[in-house]
Amino acid sequence: MPFKKIKSRSTSGLFDELARKNVRKSAKDYFIYFFTLALSVCLFYSFNSISTQFTSLGIEDKLNYLAFSSGMLNGFSVIVCIIMGALVVYANRFLLKRRKKEMGIYATLGMERKELNGILMRETLRIGAFSLVAGLVMGIFAAQILSLLTAKLAGISLESYRFMVSFKSIGLSVLFFGILFIFVHFFNTKELKKMSLLDMLYSDRKNETVAAAGIGAGWLFAVLSIALTAGGYYILITVAKEDIARALGQGVVLLMLGTLFFIKSVLRISTRLEKMNKRYYFKNLNLFTTSQFSSRLKSESTSIAMTSVLLFLSLSLIILGPGMGKYATNGIGYSTPYDASIYYSSVEGKDVEDPMELLKSAGFDLQKYSNSYEAFWTYTAPSLTSDFLSGEKVEYEKSETNHKVEISHEAGGFEGYDEAEYAAYEQQMSLLTILGLEDYNRILASQNQEPVQLKEGEYAVSYAFPVMEKKLEEFQRNPKTLTIGDTSLSLAPKGIYRAGWKNQNILSENGTIIVPQSMVQELTRDQWFVDLNYLSQDESFGDKVYDGWFNADVTGFQLWTRQETMVSLTADNLLTTYLGLYLGMTFLITAGAVLAIQQMAHSADNIKRYNLLKKLGASKRNMKQTVTKQLRVYFGMPLLLAVIHTSVIVGVVFSEFEGFDAKSKLTIIGAGGLIVFGVYIVYYITTYLGSKRILQLK
Repeated sequence: MPFKKIKSRSTSGLFDELARKNVRKSAKDYFIYFFTLALSVCLFYSFNSISTQFTSLGIEDKLNYLAFSSGMLNGFSVIVCIIMGALVVYANRFLLKRRKKEMGIYATLGMERKELNGILMRETLRIGAFSLVAGLVMGIFAAQILSLLTAKLAGISLESYRFMVSFKSIGLSVLFFGILFIFVHFFNTKELKKMSLLDMLYSDRKNETVAAAGIGAGWLFAVLSIALTAGGYYILITVAKEDIARALGQGVVLLMLGTLFFIKSVLRISTRLEKMNKRYYFKNLNLFTTSQFSSRLKSESTSIAMTSVLLFLSLSLIILGPGMGKYATNGIGYSTPYDASIYYSSVEGKDVEDPMELLKSAGFDLQKYSNSYEAFWTYTAPSLTSDFLSGEKVEYEKSETNHKVEISHEAGGFEGYDEAEYAAYEQQMSLLTILGLEDYNRILASQNQEPVQLKEGEYAVSYAFPVMEKKLEEFQRNPKTLTIGDTSLSLAPKGIYRAGWKNQNILSENGTIIVPQSMVQELTRDQWFVDLNYLSQDESFGDKVYDGWFNADVTGFQLWTRQETMVSLTADNLLTTYLGLYLGMTFLITAGAVLAIQQMAHSADNIKRYNLLKKLGASKRNMKQTVTKQLRVYFGMPLLLAVIHTSVIVGVVFSEFEGFDAKSKLTIIGAGGLIVFGVYIVYYITTYLGSKRILQLK
């Protein structure tokens, strides 16, 4: 019994030493594997610690807008975990394949399968621990950079910034990658069971046998590729104007299929044409390079196509995420002209003549919180809809109603309402807001702006956000006559004004019509507003306003404070920006790692072939050229396709962003491109240097 224990301990020590040496050797030959794992941990930690970043910046989130954004990012971490898990298993498969002969030698020396599994388990634990620690250190510092980005996006100072570590995110990272490496161990065990001793010992002598693909199949794939890609572009360009979500869904699917057939076709056709061009084929080592491409057609054309798809999804998301986030806050300066806005809609309760008195009787006395406020009504006219300013005609089944329609948004949505009722609801939503001139000038005065002057028979138009800018420029050049009842008005010279007249968290509008005050008495009241600035600008005073509001019975009223509005808009910006970066970086790491590991494993398989080339007198320069040509094709082709597809997708989406200036678009595109090309070039250079080291071509 003691002898068995001593033997067990000595064997365990031997296996630990063997595993340590193997990891050191693997780290040298397959640095890209460790780099990818560490980068994955870094990414996982930094984006799951968003809530901690909000705390470090002192951002208050009374209504849980930021908590929702953080929860959404954590939810998408499930997708990231699945992708990263598949990536690690894929990478491990190549490493295991590379070491088949080594495992075979261990087996011939008397090791049993469970002992081989023990060695691999020890190696997996060492690799996992090293990658986890390195990734967490990188992630903690990356999270601080994200905090600075958060502060910039939120437009807040860094005075309250504190260096913080999210122990919850550390725990999640350890849990996920711990489970991941357990799966890797089970995968290794399963793979070893399937291998015979002969498979292990002679794996380096087995070549992939692929029947020569007829050039006819290549041309067929080329035709399918052109048809699918053209179809995808057509849907993206034409359908996007009606339904951009459907256009992106259908268009991207077609582009993915088109990319798959393109890769299959171009590899087949190019290798066949190279063989037909004898002058090129027999020059230097082109014969060897072409044979390499041809032998890998079956096993790698699909993976290269998927890499290209991941790359264009990555580039698109990294650009569109921040782009949509920036667009969501385009014109944010006009969204909060006051400390708070309160509004009352007659749809939500009984019509009242004096909402201010109703608000006071509900328990919220405005004068306790402000001595600088303006109250006013907005109005609508049944015949005045958004198409008056935009020029985009809206058709309705039944649009001559002057009543308000209440539609329940609970389960069932619009179910149970006939077409006429739904049409009336749609029209109600597109009715232009009308303000009296005196009310509008009081609003401007509260913002220290010059009043608007209208002559008899004139009207003006007000807007706040860039989405209306181009439309109103065109409207100024070709103004329309405004007819309400029996009164006709013409647009005043230079009658387009820009001013925000309420706090709102949606930076979109249809414009506001300004008419003489005497006309609004004949119009339909829509909503009552009161815009106010607080008695004190102390941060705690805002809490006092909230307490007073929530302690009152304010049914029918809504409150939008400056802080609440800014946090809501910031949450939208952060969610779209970080979600695009999170998923985009995940796809980018996956694409780069798959290509790098695949090419380096291929180089390891080719050691004997390159040694034979040396014996035949081939120069190192020519052999380096063969490596460079292959890497340029395998890395360059997916990148080229990704850039082309992304250009179309980004162009289509950005064209729908009305009022989004070209400078912002170019900045976002440039930054996104730098991120993708920067990470991708690291993978390329690392793969090139690693391949040269493996093939001893330094």
